[in-house]
Amino acid sequence: MGDEEDSDLDLSWKMLDIARAIAEKSPDNTLEKVKIYSALGEVALEREDIDNSLSDYMKALAMLDQLVEPDHRRIVELNFRICLVYEMQYKIGDAIPYCAKAITLCKSRIQNLKASKDALLAGKDGEESAAEGSSEKSSPDAEMEQLTGILAELEKKLEDLEQAMSSPSPAMDELMKAIASRETAGQKVSDGMPRAASFTSSQMAASSNGFDYSVMSTAATTGSTGSTVTDLGVVGRGVKRANIKPISAEPAPKKPALDSASAKGDSSNSSDALPTTQNGDESVSK
Repeated sequence: MGDEEDSDLDLSWKMLDIARAIAEKSPDNTLEKVKIYSALGEVALEREDIDNSLSDYMKALAMLDQLVEPDHRRIVELNFRICLVYEMQYKIGDAIPYCAKAITLCKSRIQNLKASKDALLAGKDGEESAAEGSSEKSSPDAEMEQLTGILAELEKKLEDLEQAMSSPSPAMDELMKAIASRETAGQKVSDGMPRAASFTSSQMAASSNGFDYSVMSTAATTGSTGSTVTDLGVVGRGVKRANIKPISAEPAPKKPALDSASAKGDSSNSSDALPTTQNGDESVSK
């Protein structure tokens, strides 16, 4: 099941990357390009490819700034997504400005929607204006309601980030990293062993995240006995997938046969049982 999900995720990235290559043949920035890069950023984040996710989100935001009004809802969303990516990298100082900007733009958007609604209601076209406005009010009202809920979440996020920034603690920082890595590893393990292996390899590839290799290796090999060999293959944009193969010690299957042969043989021939198993069998027949 895990392999199929991974394959679907890789296929999604490949299709989006083809769409990106086609869209980039046109030098003009379009909303289609923005959607493609936003989707690539989301898929890259699902694949634990943090660097490419951040790069794709940044490109989408740069293009969107040139296409829509500054307080467009998609700009608010992209700023918040970039904030979350930086937070996942434990770069709190980089995450705060994007969260603060998302809050500012969200407030501006709400104010503009309110002004637009008031202007619509104050129109001098009589009943016709009211009739037209009745069908159009639902959209601004719904957007204002959604943005109000988003604003509350953004303000809470900014408060948490500023608190973490103002009271840094090396011990607490290491603890938070360990907790985050274990929770994520536990979630992947619950979905099946193949997904856990894929998660481990991609996290090891992103060494800038600071995860402990020994911790991640243990999470990937939970339930196996003995040592393991991790065969790394490259998938997509450098994201590695691991095929974990247990090391089966070669003497292991032969050792019981040797022991049984020596046990059945005469005590005087016990020293000869190890080099030649045939002698042990002959002694048993005698």
